[in-house]
Amino acid sequence: MKLKLINFILLSGLLFFYSKLSAQEEPLACAEENSVDSEIFVDNPKFITYAHPSSFDWSDPITKMPQDFLAFSKHAFSKDNFPTLASLTFLTTLLIATDHESIYSLRKEYRSSRTFHDIAKKTTYLGDGEFHLGMAALFGGAGLIFKDNRALRTAVQIVEAELVTGITVQILKRITGRESPQSASINGGKFRPFPNLGDYHRDQPKYYSYPSGHVSTSMAVLTVIAENYPEIKWIKPVGYSLVGLIGVGLAARGWHWLSDYPLAVALGYTFGKVITERNIPDPADDDHEYGISFQPVMKNGPGFGLVYKF
Repeated sequence: MKLKLINFILLSGLLFFYSKLSAQEEPLACAEENSVDSEIFVDNPKFITYAHPSSFDWSDPITKMPQDFLAFSKHAFSKDNFPTLASLTFLTTLLIATDHESIYSLRKEYRSSRTFHDIAKKTTYLGDGEFHLGMAALFGGAGLIFKDNRALRTAVQIVEAELVTGITVQILKRITGRESPQSASINGGKFRPFPNLGDYHRDQPKYYSYPSGHVSTSMAVLTVIAENYPEIKWIKPVGYSLVGLIGVGLAARGWHWLSDYPLAVALGYTFGKVITERNIPDPADDDHEYGISFQPVMKNGPGFGLVYKF
């Protein structure tokens, strides 16, 4: 137990370091697979049980990265996915053509309304790496305390999703070099492919707009949670709405254009699916007839809580 806790703390520290790296983009002016070591017994095709509880490796966010990138590439560039890529390209191109006009009213409202200003700042925080780290810590801590394998797996997979999605976005930002709205020299922002890294770090708003890291990592984390708790139907509609609010807040603050979002959503969703498709049914995955578990709940708004089954 102590070793697992130490490993989780170390992984959380790595994610915290990444979140600080991502936070540099803010303008200065303003679980993983359960491996089965024992035989699987199938008495009924709908229910799988194990001779021993399944285990998982806390190092998965690091060791599974190459596998995640490979699986993502195979899926994203498969022949069957070409229509999706074409639609994504068309939508992004259409939004680029109308970007300046699309966010004008949001930017104006952000400057003139104190209420909207505060809401935009609070919603963008939901896309920060530190917030996602807090969610992982919440799932992980509850999983350790209540021996809830599903919560533990969700915690590890949140960290994994944050890392692989974040790394991909950071690479793409440094390839595309798009101006953010607050630093735009032309309507819609200029693209400066492969900017000098020194210039990038000295004036990040001039290069970091495309795609959105806040939206992509939020989508990845949401997908991980939704796939681990498929029986909780409100997670997706509420989660998608929150991701949309994050996008509105980012545009209002001048950090992103609307055309930065289609690719960001696709990246986050795909990485979330790639990571969770390794999940194996686990008898500890809250299918008990009784016991305490940690999971998303909806009471006076979405949140997390302890659920006791008897």
